[in-house]
Amino acid sequence: MILQMGCEAVDNQNQNRVYVTMMVDALKKKENVLTFLLEKTREQEMLLRSDELDEDEFSETIEEKGNGLDDLNQIDEGFDALFKMVKQEMTSHREQYRSQIKEMQTLIGRISDLGVQIQALEQQNSERFKIYLSNKRKEIREFHVNNRTATSYYQNMANVHTPDQSYFFDEQK
Repeated sequence: MILQMGCEAVDNQNQNRVYVTMMVDALKKKENVLTFLLEKTREQEMLLRSDELDEDEFSETIEEKGNGLDDLNQIDEGFDALFKMVKQEMTSHREQYRSQIKEMQTLIGRISDLGVQIQALEQQNSERFKIYLSNKRKEIREFHVNNRTATSYYQNMANVHTPDQSYFFDEQK
């Protein structure tokens, strides 16, 4: 019985070590996904800075970023689930997990930096996109005004001449 309890404790310890290692791996994956998202956000910045926005490419980067955000949410959910399982073990045996805790702290710092960079760039891109939309609305408005003006002109010109009038009618004869 005592031997069985000792084996269970060892199995629990090994299982917790595996969970902690999985948490470190999850943070590394999160860093990779955030790096990918930063690259895609920079691509959007370049597209928005160009003279003529390639709307298809812009849409593609939005879709890729959406997929990256989905991955990020899954990683966060997995990390939270693992943390709930090992939180008590890690706090009670902090010395055993010192290196993993240190590595996680480093990764969390880098992840935070990436998040700040992405957020700042997203804000700038949002402003650029608002300007782009404003310019497009202006172009559309001008097109409609020009179209109405041309239509009105042609209608007026068509109404000026009546069929019973001749342009070459000489009233002196």
